[in-house]
Formats: sequence, structure tokens, C-alpha cells
Amino acid sequence: MKKVSSSQAKKNAIIAQIKSDKLKVSDRCEICHQTKPLDAAHILCKGSYPEYYLEPRNIALLCRECHVKFDNNIDFRQLQIKLFNQAFEFAPLAAKKYFKFNK
Repeated sequence: MKKVSSSQAKKNAIIAQIKSDKLKVSDRCEICHQTKPLDAAHILCKGSYPEYYLEPRNIALLCRECHVKFDNNIDFRQLQIKLFNQAFEFAPLAAKKYFKFNK
């Protein structure tokens, strides 16, 4: 297993708690609604928007297939209006830029 810094370990614990809290509400992928194993996916990618890394509203529970599509396919991402609206609530400019459309 890859060794992580204590700072990153703390962040990982926070993300795990956010995921746990969200799983209490729903155990389904927020896109395809299947009950596959779920990732704690960042709506606004952590590489471009590190300031929202630990923002609970920036975390969506996605199955691996939807997570990969969301991160790598802009056409697929633009179809996810619910996730856009969720990001738009706390970071409107970043949401418009990352989803590449205007609201």
C-alpha cells in the first residue's frame, strides 16, 4: 500500500467520513442509481479546484464506471445537471468553467 503523509491521511479520513454520511442517505450511484460499490467522487476536480477538496457538497457518490466517465468525458459530464447545480450552489464560476457551459 502506498504511504501517505499525515496531512493527506487526515484529508482521507475526512473524505471517508463524508462518504459514510452520504451512504446513510443513499447507497446508490448518483448518476446511474445502481447499488455498485461507490467512490467518493469530487464534482469539481481536485486538481483544478483544490480549495473544494474537503467541501462535502463537492462530493458525490458514484460507481466506478460513472466516476471515470464523469471525470474524462465532457459530454457525459454536461448531462449531469443535478451535479452541476450542486456545485453551482457553492462555486458558481468554477461550476460553469468545469462543466463548460453558462447558466
